[in-house]
Amino acid sequence: MDTRAAPIIVFDVNETLLDFGALAPVFVRIFGEPDALRTWFNHVILYSEALTLSGQYADSGTVGVAVLRMLAQASGRTVAPADLDALRRLSAEMPTYADTPKALTDLKSAGYRLVTLSNNPTAAVEAQLTHAGIRPFFDTLHSIDDRIRRYKPALESYTNLAATLGVAPSDLWLVSCHAFDTLGAAAAGYRTALVLRPGNAPVALGRAPDIVADDLGTVADRIVLAGAGRGPSPVRGRSAP
Repeated sequence: MDTRAAPIIVFDVNETLLDFGALAPVFVRIFGEPDALRTWFNHVILYSEALTLSGQYADSGTVGVAVLRMLAQASGRTVAPADLDALRRLSAEMPTYADTPKALTDLKSAGYRLVTLSNNPTAAVEAQLTHAGIRPFFDTLHSIDDRIRRYKPALESYTNLAATLGVAPSDLWLVSCHAFDTLGAAAAGYRTALVLRPGNAPVALGRAPDIVADDLGTVADRIVLAGAGRGPSPVRGRSAP
């Protein structure tokens, strides 16, 4: 099959394909509770978007460390150099969720072209996917750090990727566990699929995802059923199962 003509599926990486919970020990050591990981991540998204909206940029690693130090200072905690080393190491070594390899295998076997779009730099994503053993599934890796430097869910992050791939946004699927990500991609014209990883849920704002499912295997099956970008969406606007 000519991969240049193959329908393309765009994947978010952290927490969608890779198990974000692997970072929890760092947050337990600093804050005493695993839920601090979710609080930190939510603030990373907030301040990433604050940079984008104010016309500024810092790479995601810089944002993550700054937010971690901010939260620690606000709660009277201390971030040691060893904590930062552990966070960097664990971020590079996150395992896949159990359903990730088979879902990717099924999509590749069905003839789809898989790429990534991450807020993290491409070199970091390359290392993550290689360590997790799933790098061969992806034709190319893309990051907002490469060109546009506007964090997802800014519309430009999605439209720039479509232009880079040489296709219309409506020819792309975005698969993510983050409602803010599917909301932004849908607004840019993508079809979207939301996989409900632990701690994530749909949000009743903007255009609803075309697909909402509890696992990545079901997402893959439903994308194949929907035709992955061929003609008008047969699922957009229906109630999520």
